[in-house]
Amino acid sequence: MEQKIGNKRWLVIALLVICYTFMYFGRSAVSIAGPAMMESNNWNATQFGLVSTAFFIGYAMTMLPAGALADRFGATKVIVAGTLFWSIFTFFSPFGGTIGAFMFIRVLVGMGQGVTLPSASSLVSKWVPKKEAGLAQGLTLVGVPLGTALTMLVGVQLIKYFSWQTIFYSFAFLGPIWTVIWLLFGKDRPELDPKISKSELDYIKSDQGSNPGASQGVSLSNNDIFKNKSVWGATIAYFCYNYVFYLLLTWLPTYLVLGRGFTLVKSGYFTMIPYIVAIFTYPLGGVLADLASKKYGQNVGRKMFPIIGLVVGGCALFVGAQASSAGMAIVLIAASMGFLTLTQGGFFSMPIIFAPRNAGKIVGLYGFIGTFAGISAPLLTGLVVDSYGYNYALFLGAGMALLGAVFLLTICKVKPIEPQI
Repeated sequence: MEQKIGNKRWLVIALLVICYTFMYFGRSAVSIAGPAMMESNNWNATQFGLVSTAFFIGYAMTMLPAGALADRFGATKVIVAGTLFWSIFTFFSPFGGTIGAFMFIRVLVGMGQGVTLPSASSLVSKWVPKKEAGLAQGLTLVGVPLGTALTMLVGVQLIKYFSWQTIFYSFAFLGPIWTVIWLLFGKDRPELDPKISKSELDYIKSDQGSNPGASQGVSLSNNDIFKNKSVWGATIAYFCYNYVFYLLLTWLPTYLVLGRGFTLVKSGYFTMIPYIVAIFTYPLGGVLADLASKKYGQNVGRKMFPIIGLVVGGCALFVGAQASSAGMAIVLIAASMGFLTLTQGGFFSMPIIFAPRNAGKIVGLYGFIGTFAGISAPLLTGLVVDSYGYNYALFLGAGMALLGAVFLLTICKVKPIEPQI
């Protein structure tokens, strides 16, 4: 049955997985290079936190407008421009001779990468029917842990045999490679692809606007979207998830070296473990979100696993911070990452239910607000580590995860937004 429909949409999803993978090479470069950079530049934890935070300042600046631009003008133009932009400044990152110059360049890298998430979500909303939205979003986000894990694997070898600067020079070429691939095989919308079958096009379109009351066929204003309480409930919950994710993304290699006594190479290998787990839990969360929404309805089904993931992930991180052995700490942090990333298929399928035509705009809001977690988590973690130690930084992350579950449970209701008259 599936072969008769065709699988062109899954090729597009695969291209977006590659996009995310390459993007996270560029983003995670600072994380794996962190211990070497701190030693080379004589930075303390707070200063490294500032360097890590700089990226997210730029990320927030472009996240919100990117979603609206992708929805209006097409995601290809936005995502290609952003990819080439972050690639150029990833290459120039090691040329930042002072902490201020390095932070400025990382702001520019963040600006380039800020457009990817809303643009990719806009593409997904156009290429898959709503019943496959959770799986498609979960699969797309596989590139996040895949890119992070590969960065740890490749990064430690580049540092070992060359220098930490080599990481940035090497990863800068991945963006242009993806751009060429996308321009050859990707399209903004399925109807623009001359190779898609009519049966697949009909299959996609049949579940994108036929739901009575859904906002696919009506025009929503910014007020309709940005004053919607449920959109904000989901967005704040996503912020809480992001705090924990970016805490681990930016600090885990340094925590294992300075907090647990690992060598840099050993830290790199062990940091891969939580992200290898996440490679499987990202799409699993999407499948579970689709199945749960089919059985329990969109509201309960789309929120069920995000709530479970935030609660269990937060508890695992709290216990892992107090683990007596480094091995047990890694196991529990990996479990935390697994449950946390289980939430993403549900989170990113919600905008397609809220307003499929404006999914990019809502994901842009997700990203814009969520990026403040990226700004605050590295810096707050550095301050807490310098003042109280690593355990309290992880406790704070665990508390944020639980808070996200509370917001999702009490404020967010997943249903199509209706225009205000």
